[in-house]
Amino acid sequence: MRPAAAVPPVVGLAVAALVVVLTGPGDSPAPAATPAVPQEMAGYSHLTGSVSASPPGPVVALWQHGYGVEFLDFPQAVVLGAGGDSYRRVDVAEERAGGETQGDPAPMLLSPDGTRVAVGDHDMDRPDVVVVDLATGETTRHPLPTGRSVVPVAWSADGRTLASLVSDEATNPYSGGRITGDVAVLDLTDDTAEVLELDRSSTGAAFSPDGSEVAVDQSGVVSVVDLQDGAERSLQVGGVLAGPAAWSPDGRLLAVTTTKPAPASPGVEAPGIPTGLAFVDATGGRGEVPDPLLLDLTGPGRVLGWSGPDEVLTVLAVDGTDTCCGDDQQTLSGVPLDGAEPRTLMRMSDLTSYGVGRFQLASSVAETLTVVDPDTVDRGPWPWPARGVLAVAAGLLAWALARLATRRARRS
Repeated sequence: MRPAAAVPPVVGLAVAALVVVLTGPGDSPAPAATPAVPQEMAGYSHLTGSVSASPPGPVVALWQHGYGVEFLDFPQAVVLGAGGDSYRRVDVAEERAGGETQGDPAPMLLSPDGTRVAVGDHDMDRPDVVVVDLATGETTRHPLPTGRSVVPVAWSADGRTLASLVSDEATNPYSGGRITGDVAVLDLTDDTAEVLELDRSSTGAAFSPDGSEVAVDQSGVVSVVDLQDGAERSLQVGGVLAGPAAWSPDGRLLAVTTTKPAPASPGVEAPGIPTGLAFVDATGGRGEVPDPLLLDLTGPGRVLGWSGPDEVLTVLAVDGTDTCCGDDQQTLSGVPLDGAEPRTLMRMSDLTSYGVGRFQLASSVAETLTVVDPDTVDRGPWPWPARGVLAVAAGLLAWALARLATRRARRS
């Protein structure tokens, strides 16, 4: 090969390699001095890197971005870094999803301190849960004693214990009803698990602040189980347990989501439409509790954390401009228990194009959470498919231009 003829391939390969390097991993997000969320959540992007390729470190939130698989679009499991300006995809949750999820990520649950994500599976041969370390991207697999379906539902505040719904049959998140099963309590320090002796109608759970008890939702009744001696008490709640952060930090209250009847439809996590929040005495006594709150809650209407003894964080719908497909905006908001006006922390927009669901917060940072307005968004290294396509395209273009230039040089 003549020297001039070798130039175009070399140029093409060099440009392709440069593109791979420039779109690859950079510096990891700097540790955040104070946990924060942005005023406006960044939009859906195909170029968000993965936790495995570029671990974000501690995060403040986890959610599903997008619904249903459409042309060039697919639902993503996204975490928001603790500084409020970095985004990564939890690729393990996306990879463990089966056909039953219709393209959605597998069942996933963010730890209270935002350092780990537990990932289950709706249909598996050997029951286990995978825990993703967001600081390193590494995963650990923890076997469970029973269940073909494993859905993580609650972490203890210290992150040592994980509760999951386990079912002998595969579960369908699009059945229109709540997923039910037994509650398996996994001790992550010694990798042992125990299935609570309750009937199989459990739908959710929340650990007490000290981790000694777990409240289990059983369709209108909450059973509080002492994890040391197995003692149990029942609470009539008039609603459904408001998620894994339902228990107040002082251990006095349990938050409940009130609902009104509605026809079950695919994709709804719980039958009925959330109408607000109510509170019960967690001890089973008749202590003073706040009055019920009427709220325009989204999704299952969960409490995401307690920013203080008198305020909870949740996601509220905002009247949008779209008239055919529902509200196109929602907010992460602080809701005072005395009925005062909610305060907005983070706005989520363009929801009719890419919906935001299964929103979770690192509940232990709720009290110190601030709001920032970042100048830039860090999405980490591009996913390999996007990097490969761009590298090939850039390399071919550079090769063609170099080939054209060498031909013209020979003619002159």
